[in-house]
Amino acid sequence: MTIATMRDRQNWTIYLASAALLLSVIACSRSVPSSASAQDAGDSWKRLRQYPPLVFNSSAWLDCSISSTANGKQTMTTTSGQGFTFDTAMLPIEKSKLQLISQNGQNGMMYKFDSFPTAAVKAHFTGLGDGTITEMKSEVEVRVVRYTQAAGPGTAIHFTAADIAADSAYVEFTGIFVRASDAKPFPFRVLFGRVQAGSGTVIPVDKLPDTKIMSKMVTLGSLKFPVQVTTALYEAEDDVAKLQAP
Repeated sequence: MTIATMRDRQNWTIYLASAALLLSVIACSRSVPSSASAQDAGDSWKRLRQYPPLVFNSSAWLDCSISSTANGKQTMTTTSGQGFTFDTAMLPIEKSKLQLISQNGQNGMMYKFDSFPTAAVKAHFTGLGDGTITEMKSEVEVRVVRYTQAAGPGTAIHFTAADIAADSAYVEFTGIFVRASDAKPFPFRVLFGRVQAGSGTVIPVDKLPDTKIMSKMVTLGSLKFPVQVTTALYEAEDDVAKLQAP
């Protein structure tokens, strides 16, 4: 091998190494912004949840009329304590389940569904003020130990609060409330407790015992006998003092 050949190979090796280094630098420079953005988003979410949530107890009633074929309506009214009051249009139900259960000579029923508002919801939270719910999901599951269906299978099913199995009316709202006065976001979860007053009508899509919901109209609680509601709210705190050991 001649000295010239060795020099050519050395030059080629140096060229390849330089090219590889350049590609690595370019790759790193492209990855930094996305990584930084992900970190910023993570830090923002962490800041909201840096401290345990605020937990509020209140009394409220809920009126919900919803359908699988048209927009519906959902109204929550807080009558005492700290909680939400709002009135919103709801999108048609896409995901639902309705089961008729016959056990020990008793006819029972279970229905559940998820639902979502048609748009951002103007709301008031007692103690925090007015604002807008910018994200929200409603999850509902109700079990009743008896019902009436006067017109037979496939027709309207009626029940009252007394027909609901003890502590089995599960109603949960999850979302983000943004306060109007300072645009501060509050991630929240609302959970309804035991129902002592109210009634409902559920219409199935067909006569089958295991089917879906065509529409439903339900009231949980009343002005006289509201439902106990628990609300958890996360709040970012920027001015909590860092304390030193004594």
